[in-house]
Amino acid sequence: MLQLQKQIIETHAHTFQFNPLSVTCVPSFDRRIASVRDFLPEHTFAILLNAINRQTQHQSVHIPIHKRGAAISYHDLHYRAPEIVAFYHSPELHQWCSFFVGERFVPTPIDDLSSCSVLIYDQAGDRIGWHHDLNFYRGRHFTALLSLVNAGKADGNVSSARLMMRQDKDHTVIPTPANTFVFFEGAFVYHGVTLLREGERRIVLSMTFIQH
Repeated sequence: MLQLQKQIIETHAHTFQFNPLSVTCVPSFDRRIASVRDFLPEHTFAILLNAINRQTQHQSVHIPIHKRGAAISYHDLHYRAPEIVAFYHSPELHQWCSFFVGERFVPTPIDDLSSCSVLIYDQAGDRIGWHHDLNFYRGRHFTALLSLVNAGKADGNVSSARLMMRQDKDHTVIPTPANTFVFFEGAFVYHGVTLLREGERRIVLSMTFIQH
């Protein structure tokens, strides 16, 4: 798998373009969470979206009370959507993540099942319950979400599956229209996703990083 991953990274080394880093466009990370809308240039976003749109199979996930939806695993992405794996390993993405916090970050190991996956919400009732992310590493651990599809009947024509965070008893909605990038320290941010309604669709690229 490591050899395949290396080949994927080399093949797509110059595939992706990123918007320039700028202090003025990076929000505060004081609450251990930040989001950026229109994160990727149109061409780069289209590459990722096309890689997902050609997928016809995914694994359903149903944990009573806590979680329901579908996913494409990190392992499967290597064979079915290598562009996604290459994007996860792109140095420019790592620079963006480091820019949020001021520290250097790298992808989690290849045997970490949470490293990189595509989360698919396309059935009424799909959701993720309130939770903290577990950190099994010595250094800091972060989650990055890139919204690929968010279509529904809610305001702004997005789905009813809303990313929520709760801190100090306050509930906050983190808007995630397509091409929104969310970066947060999940061990400290209590978060979840509300129920999807009939006829709606939400697809998210989930990635994890650790302190170098």
